[in-house]
Amino acid sequence: MVNGFDDGLQDRLKQAEIAEREMQRLQPLASEAPQLRLQKAKAQREQERQHAKEDALTRARNAVQSAADKQNRVPDLLNQAARAVIELYTLLKDVESSRRQAMEALAIADRVDYDIELEEGEEHERSLDRDTRGLAYALAARHGDARVKELLEDCDPGFTMLRGCNLDEPLYRDVANFIVRHAVPKEAPPSGLISRTLTSPPDEPAPKAEETGNTDY
Repeated sequence: MVNGFDDGLQDRLKQAEIAEREMQRLQPLASEAPQLRLQKAKAQREQERQHAKEDALTRARNAVQSAADKQNRVPDLLNQAARAVIELYTLLKDVESSRRQAMEALAIADRVDYDIELEEGEEHERSLDRDTRGLAYALAARHGDARVKELLEDCDPGFTMLRGCNLDEPLYRDVANFIVRHAVPKEAPPSGLISRTLTSPPDEPAPKAEETGNTDY
């Protein structure tokens, strides 16, 4: 032992000095650890973002291609839909035309009934020596457009343009109503002969349908 410093202490001193030199050597590298961790985290974030971007772009390209493939069917389906709409529109126009023809025919029948009632009523009133000038107006209330509509309803009770159609689905209902509005516009029915001829003075007999040559109600 030299001055109380034996071989064991000497060895520990050597180890301590070695450790000290190692610490001095590693200290600069150790000081870089925080910055290196930040760079690593940043690199990981960038990698994750790039992966998310590439995945999103891939899904976008697939979706765009799917849309393009589906859109290729649009022209043909639109053509089919347009033909179906035109066919339905034409059919509804034909239905409306036939209904108007029926109303015109019923208007003639109603005018015949009106003339018969008027003649019989006038004969009856004259037999009682009463004025017949107001009879035409009184009988007209039971004839004309309203009566023709009643007769048409009797021929086909409950008729509607969309009878029997599935109108529970909103889309079906909207399409059907759209076509009906265009095919059968709401127009006032033509005035009947009865309502027109009653504009003449009451003491003049209303002209009969065959005398006017017009049977349009």
